[in-house]
Amino acid sequence: MASVVAQEELSLVLEPATSFAAIAAVMAGLGLIQGPDDAITSPAIPGEREFAYWTASQGDERVHYSFNPVVHLRVLSFSGTKARGLRAQAAERLPTLDLDGIRLLLRSEDPREVLLGLFAAGELKAIALIADVEPLRIHTNRHISQAAGQAAETLGLALLAIGEERLAAEERRRPDRSAVFARLGDSETKRGLLVALLRGNEGADEEVAKVLRSALADADWRIRAAAMLIATRLGAVSVWQDIRRMEAPTTSREGLDGVQRSILRAARKAALAELAGEPLPAGEDEKTRLMRHLRNLLAGRPTEHRDEIAEWIESWLWTPD
Repeated sequence: MASVVAQEELSLVLEPATSFAAIAAVMAGLGLIQGPDDAITSPAIPGEREFAYWTASQGDERVHYSFNPVVHLRVLSFSGTKARGLRAQAAERLPTLDLDGIRLLLRSEDPREVLLGLFAAGELKAIALIADVEPLRIHTNRHISQAAGQAAETLGLALLAIGEERLAAEERRRPDRSAVFARLGDSETKRGLLVALLRGNEGADEEVAKVLRSALADADWRIRAAAMLIATRLGAVSVWQDIRRMEAPTTSREGLDGVQRSILRAARKAALAELAGEPLPAGEDEKTRLMRHLRNLLAGRPTEHRDEIAEWIESWLWTPD
């Protein structure tokens, strides 16, 4: 598989079947000198060192290696002046896990493979996998749920740290929006982040509001819809105007039939009324009951009944399987 590098991280996660002997041979071929084995105890798997390092004969380059024998997580971390080039050479000579490979591990039925995927995602700070990691936080396997929580926290911190200097100019141009969110790329990752905001349940401070504003102006109507619903559930009053200006789907070409488009438009009216603090309508005509139903759904309050509208609205508040 091709290697994966998360932003500026100078690490590689190797295919689990790669032996230490093969790794050591590649390091020697790159002109690196292996450090002494100063482990106090024998490795869990004979011949498979759990820690090692190599240094350049000339220069300050250094490569650290770690191996988790339980899930066969093998990580190489590079440092030094020419670390980036050294990592690229190692990636050409050693089999490494890419995003697709890690994603398959995260969806595996084998708990050890899932754990390997979670550890790999965290080591590489692969923020594109946020949407895949997030649902595992509620896994029935305690070890997986704990590892997923740690990985999600690592990826969240990595997301906040992405290219701060590179994004500074864009933030100055639009200080009310998140420049990071707009650069996440695919809709699945964006939606995963939005759902993570809701599950964090820490309210809508200004940083959260910036993400919501960016999402409400996203090119994908599905991201706009999810942001509107999540903003209402979080009580993000500061994005009221952004919801009012939000572009709603107008044709079937966007994947919604006429009934769904009308429900989405009604949901926006409900969101605006809810965030404005308007009292719930008390009438019993069909239109008023629908508005009351939508407002309770968006706010997370108990509803008078369960129906297809409730299921459709609430499906936006969770990441897809």
